[in-house]
Amino acid sequence: KSSGGISTPPNQRQQGSKMAKRIGDILIDLGYVDQDQLELALTESKKTGIMLGDVLLRLDWVTQEQLQMCLAVQSGAKLLDTDAIKVDPGLISQVPQEFITSHGIMPLQKRNNTILAATNNPFDVVAKDKLARITGCRVETYIASKDWLASAIELYYKTALAIDVDIDRITRATVTDDEFEENQIVLLGDRLIEKGLVLGASDIHVVPDVKLSRIYYRIDGVLQQKFLFPIRFHKSLLTRFKIMADMDISNPNIPHDGRIKYSGEIGEIDIRVSTFPTHLGETAVMRLLIYSKVVGDLRRLGLEESDFDLFLSHIKRPYGLIVATGPTGSGKTTTLYSALMTVNSPNINVMTVEDPIEYIIPTIRQTAVNPKAGLSFGNALRSAMRQDPDIILVGEIRDTETADLALRASMTGHLVFSTLHTNDAASAINRLLDLGVSKGILASSLSLVIAQRLVRKICTNCCDHAEPDERQIALFDQHGIVPPERLVVPVGCDSCYHAGYRGRTGIYEVIRVDREIQGLIFTGALHSTIEEAAVNAGTSLMLKQALKKAAAGITSFEEVYRVVADA
Repeated sequence: KSSGGISTPPNQRQQGSKMAKRIGDILIDLGYVDQDQLELALTESKKTGIMLGDVLLRLDWVTQEQLQMCLAVQSGAKLLDTDAIKVDPGLISQVPQEFITSHGIMPLQKRNNTILAATNNPFDVVAKDKLARITGCRVETYIASKDWLASAIELYYKTALAIDVDIDRITRATVTDDEFEENQIVLLGDRLIEKGLVLGASDIHVVPDVKLSRIYYRIDGVLQQKFLFPIRFHKSLLTRFKIMADMDISNPNIPHDGRIKYSGEIGEIDIRVSTFPTHLGETAVMRLLIYSKVVGDLRRLGLEESDFDLFLSHIKRPYGLIVATGPTGSGKTTTLYSALMTVNSPNINVMTVEDPIEYIIPTIRQTAVNPKAGLSFGNALRSAMRQDPDIILVGEIRDTETADLALRASMTGHLVFSTLHTNDAASAINRLLDLGVSKGILASSLSLVIAQRLVRKICTNCCDHAEPDERQIALFDQHGIVPPERLVVPVGCDSCYHAGYRGRTGIYEVIRVDREIQGLIFTGALHSTIEEAAVNAGTSLMLKQALKKAAAGITSFEEVYRVVADA
């Protein structure tokens, strides 16, 4: 991947513009599908008239990213990294929306006299030439999916411009008519959700104050206040969200949980809603579950090459327990779902037991626990074992029963994924032992532990540089890293909403349970002894991994210290 949100496909130099292979052949060459899958998809394509790529997507055999990679190999073009690219609203305002919609090409940025544009068809030279005439600039196209283009066009040409205007108009109005107020509260709720999507937020917080209602958005892991409303809007807004989430609105004095299937101007999204009573009134937190943004190629997670190879080899094994550990919000769900999608195929039975189901995945049998109805993690996992599964995802190991069942499932020919809440990888082993599981069973069943955090990536549009100070140099030296001559420093601009950061990447610590670790588990060794053995076997601790990313200019030293220094 190079700067500016562009990825280069494999073998691009060799293939170039002379590439004549069909998409199906490229899919096989890159290992995305096998011959049987391709033939089945081709048959379905001929029967239905649906494009081959769309058939494969519907069957969940490939991802949008993989199809784009194949198109890039075929055309010799480059891929657009939609997580990293910054769209210039001033540029797109120069091009009519009708042209962009009809031609499937969207201008993104201007560099000198060149327009960078996204397209789902790199072979459409007519659209490229027309855009060049409209803008008076040379046009360089990059490949993006149809879904991303459609969402981006809607977002930047319509919704983004209307959201702030509507919110300001509603909250400044003097409301006297009850019906008008109800209609405006409905619109206000929708606009606050859509604002979260525009900002790329993971959560929306609606918090009461003495005379105000405060709206926060968690962007790249950090809460940022975006709106202040008169307090008279708060109760109505909370009621609106609770109705959308099918919650009980009659008792605001106890916590409630619900789920919204939001469908608005910018598309559909699942939202998990939680309310909590405070002395100033109810507060609400809404988690925006954006599957396409979260679950993707394993390589996007940020694993170092050696850890990536180790992780990939273990998730392709037929049995064993793989545990992802870290605090809430550290990306454990993303890691395990991405692993699931990497190994999922029509030839295996994948089942999940979750609380709640985070992302709905076609072809995977997912179950949400329901303690009130007697369906605990243990009961659900025990029943799932009778469904002839190949792979089981257990949302979290919380008690001895679940831990014991997960370990025994991994011993009987099943691959099991699960999570724990511990600070590092070695602590996960001690945590499982604290739950009372057999040392022998744990030593023989646990195959891999991956601990993680998320750090914000520096905004390349506005960053500055500074020489490292003595403290920073000492920390680099302590971990065997050559200190860089200059470190990146966050600044802040419109592209990153003046945060200095844009997007996040993972920091990982991976322990392979080899014979030495197995022996230490069996003897009940201390955390420090297990960690030392893992480091001697090649494990790189999280702080060292984070410092490497700071040295490479991916994140700042301050961000490393904020997130990982205590790991």
